Amino acid sequence: AAQGPCLTTAAPKKQTKKKNASAAAMSAVGSRVVLAEDLQGALFDVDGTLIDSMPQFFPSWVEWGKPLGLTITEDDFYGYSGWPMPDILRDIYESQKGVKVNDDFVQQLLKEYKAIHDRRMKEVGPPAPIAATVAKAREHAAAGVKVMAATSGLRETVEMHLREVGLSDLFPPERIVCAADVAPGRGKPKPDIFLRAAEVAGVDPKRCVAYEDAEAGFEAAWRAGCQVVDVRD
Repeated sequence: AAQGPCLTTAAPKKQTKKKNASAAAMSAVGSRVVLAEDLQGALFDVDGTLIDSMPQFFPSWVEWGKPLGLTITEDDFYGYSGWPMPDILRDIYESQKGVKVNDDFVQQLLKEYKAIHDRRMKEVGPPAPIAATVAKAREHAAAGVKVMAATSGLRETVEMHLREVGLSDLFPPERIVCAADVAPGRGKPKPDIFLRAAEVAGVDPKRCVAYEDAEAGFEAAWRAGCQVVDVRD
C-alpha cells in the first residue's frame, strides 16, 4: 500500500496551540501534489483554518464542564482539534467519569454546550477571518476551482461565523459539509467529510487540495486522497 504522511493512525489527542496562518507558513503534509492544470477542488477546514475561532471556543468548553465536574485544559482543547463536537463531549465525559453514555445523553450534553457557547458569542462578538487562507480560497475561486468548506463544526455555528466574517459568498450553505452530513462516527480523522465535500462539488478528491490546521484533519484529507496543506505557522 502507498505510504501516507507522518500521521498517527489512532485518533490524535495532542495538538499544540496554533497562531494565525500566513501564506509563507503554509506547508505540504506528505508528498502528494496536484498540478495546477489538474486541480478541480479546494476543500477548507473552517475553525482555525478560515476563521480564528479556536480561542473563543475554549472558555465555552471550560464553562460547560465545570458544573459536570469535568476539567478541561487548553492542551486538552487543542488536542481535540478536528473532532466532531458530539464525539468530543462523549470522549471527555466518558474518559473522566469512567462510564459509557448513550447517544441521547450526548445530545443533552451538546444542547447544554451550545446554549453556553451561543450566549458567549453574543457577549464577545464574531471571530476574525484568517487572511492568508481566505486569500487562497478567493484565489482558487477566481481560477474556476470548486471551493468547499469541509468541517467538523456544528452547521448552525459554522454558517453563522462564515456569514459574520463576510465569507458566505464563497461558502453558502450548499458549499459547506459538516460532521452531521456524514454517518455517525465517520467524522475526522476518517476521510468521509472530505469525500462528501468533493462529491457535493462534483470533483475527484484525488484532484483536490485540502487546507487544514489539525492532525485529525490532515489524516482525514490524506485518507480521502487529497493534497494536504498545513496552514499553521
